Amino acid sequence: MAAPPRLLFVLLLLTAFGCRGEVTHLDEAAKMAYGVKPAVVRVNAFATAQFLYTPATIQAIADSLKRDGFEVAVQKRGAGEDLSVPTGAGGSGSGFIIHPDGLILTSGHVVAPTQNDDALDRELLRNGAISALLKHFPVDDLRKLHRSDALDRYIATLAENGRLEKRVVTNEIELSNGEKLPFTIEHFSPDLAQRGTDLALLRVNHKNLPVLTLGDSDSTRVGESIWSIGYPAVASSTDDVIGGWLSRDSDLESTFNPGIITAIKRNIANTPVFQSNVAIYRGNSGGPVVNRAGEVVGISTWGRSDAESIKFLVPINVARGFLNEAHVPVNVEGDFDHHYRASLDAAQDGKWTVASAELASANNLFPNSPDLIRFRHDTDRALQSMPLWRKHPLATAGAGGVLAALALGLTIPRVRRPRIAADMLKVTTERVVSPSSAPPGTPLMLGKFTILNGPRAGERLGLGGSGIRVGRETAMCEIVLENPKVSRLHAEVVSIDGKVLLIDRNSSNGTYVNDQKIDKRFLKDGDIIYFGGRNAVAVAFHA
Repeated sequence: MAAPPRLLFVLLLLTAFGCRGEVTHLDEAAKMAYGVKPAVVRVNAFATAQFLYTPATIQAIADSLKRDGFEVAVQKRGAGEDLSVPTGAGGSGSGFIIHPDGLILTSGHVVAPTQNDDALDRELLRNGAISALLKHFPVDDLRKLHRSDALDRYIATLAENGRLEKRVVTNEIELSNGEKLPFTIEHFSPDLAQRGTDLALLRVNHKNLPVLTLGDSDSTRVGESIWSIGYPAVASSTDDVIGGWLSRDSDLESTFNPGIITAIKRNIANTPVFQSNVAIYRGNSGGPVVNRAGEVVGISTWGRSDAESIKFLVPINVARGFLNEAHVPVNVEGDFDHHYRASLDAAQDGKWTVASAELASANNLFPNSPDLIRFRHDTDRALQSMPLWRKHPLATAGAGGVLAALALGLTIPRVRRPRIAADMLKVTTERVVSPSSAPPGTPLMLGKFTILNGPRAGERLGLGGSGIRVGRETAMCEIVLENPKVSRLHAEVVSIDGKVLLIDRNSSNGTYVNDQKIDKRFLKDGDIIYFGGRNAVAVAFHA
């Protein structure tokens, strides 16, 4: 039977106003990556020069090789005036911003090459001598010399007889949006082999930069998931092997690598060191290592090329002591962070209109970041898929009221409300949780939790007995909440004199009842509880 004309009209109006219930949400993994990457920087500390030498020195080396029994042919001898090749020393690493007014933390060995002029010149001369030998002798012959351990002698001879010209030292930070700024060293500690902490505090002249939150490395455990972020040289357009097909713009994209903590050790100075299997390559040194919440728990320091699964990290609490010596406050949020975090939080809640407005404010303070640009594309796609009434709730409220009245007037004469059986009204998503130590039998019900947000929204949990533990760790908790802001053992529900007491178990991000942070609180019917903060897991308590 065809639909009645009036009902068809109502359906068309409802469709026009976009009555679609589902709204996309920014998932936690994407939120974490978007949140941390803008604050990661590339640290350049290197020098370039021209290495000058004479044809006579090359001929003397060729004669010496012949006397030592090496038949090596000289190429491109040159004659008369000085010859030259470009040379360089030092390199690049990674770092991360820890204060919005331009303070950056990195590894000490990343910036060490340019801090000693004599050592820098020795490296420039040596590298220049190597380049000159490659220019004048076949590379296969040089490889044979290298295998016989004779090559170093000839490199030293050429370096001693050469000189440097047009020496230029570069100490600069490349922000994630492409800006390049000179840096100065505010505080320094040598590498681990010299009984230091291998840390350096740098300063650039910039305000309202994105910053990373420093976590608590003392709570980090073996087996915990981590991610390293940085700028490995093998993933840049300057790399000799793959750089030819990477664009210069791609150099702004930091690399995001997963791994786990495999051991917690101590160095020769009895300072804690994390061992991990996370990928750390040349250029990653000094970059942050974060946990699921996006908090920095370590700093990439070094690894061995012949032991890919063994890398070492400086725990962030060691860096906290280093920063305390320099009188640097940590976890200070600037205007950019305020708007950017608000944008990410809104996107996670599906409030894309708010996310778009906050993102625009953040972009004004830190323009051209590739992660903000990508997040803008996500925001635009989400807004395009949203129904009209969600994008413009105030503008459509009046029209919606008229539409509802029209729909009601048109459909009431023809619709009869069916009777609903009583058993259909029962909740089917409720289950009872009891402490693992509870005796057999039906436990005493203390009340119920209703989960209010996330993928489990609407699920009801009956509190069966005293001593119910709440947290992220399945092995120790009866109520498991899989959210990175929830601690392994976050809180506990107990019964005292017939009342229900909620106790925070020293959680990292706190337990809140009706927006107030608590250590312990007797619960009342209708209380709203936040495990890990307002943007983590919210539940309602019913007595």
